[in-house]
Amino acid sequence: MKLYDSLQSSPLFQGLTSDNLLQIIGQTKFTFRKIAAGDIIKKEGDPCRRLALVTNGQAKSIAHADDHGYSIEENVAAPYMLQSECAFGLQLHYTRTFIATTTCDTVEIDKNDLMRISDEFIIFRMNLINYISALSQKTTRKLWHPTPTDARGRIVHFIKQHCSTPTGPKTMRIKMTRLAQETGLGRRAVSDTLNTMQDENLLAFSRGIIEIPHIEALK
Repeated sequence: MKLYDSLQSSPLFQGLTSDNLLQIIGQTKFTFRKIAAGDIIKKEGDPCRRLALVTNGQAKSIAHADDHGYSIEENVAAPYMLQSECAFGLQLHYTRTFIATTTCDTVEIDKNDLMRISDEFIIFRMNLINYISALSQKTTRKLWHPTPTDARGRIVHFIKQHCSTPTGPKTMRIKMTRLAQETGLGRRAVSDTLNTMQDENLLAFSRGIIEIPHIEALK
């Protein structure tokens, strides 16, 4: 029943009947793991051969720039799919690192089983296509958002561009000089703007770490 509930809560299995889910459970080999707090669930660069679901617990997602010059951390909570889009296409490796912040339970489904389920259940196939298409569309639209002209707008725009979700706490690790470079601002302008936002309790920053309690509060 726990596995049934976990699958039912996943967007890929939405709309399937109870009989469909029980049939999938009976015909599919699942890999279960228990991850201790602080341990890595998936690491950037690991091959993505299976669909991985966090069915219980909380974790953090860490994404790095290509040169690892800065990174952003976001919280995720069960039920959560770990980059299912990386199981298909040209990039077949995880692009983020996921670390358990509490004890986590995960279940994994092999890609071959995913394709079989997709062939047998059109609802699952449409859910998979819709999920990956929506992710692609959201990512593409980010590129066309106009860049603000003021210092605060540029900093907020840069941070939000690198978030995978529009809500919740975020931690960006970036040096002041790199943030100035990425936003096209002077270092003094970046420092003054961050100090002002810190005075407004919108964020806290020190020694290359920007802590944002609520990203949605940044306008």
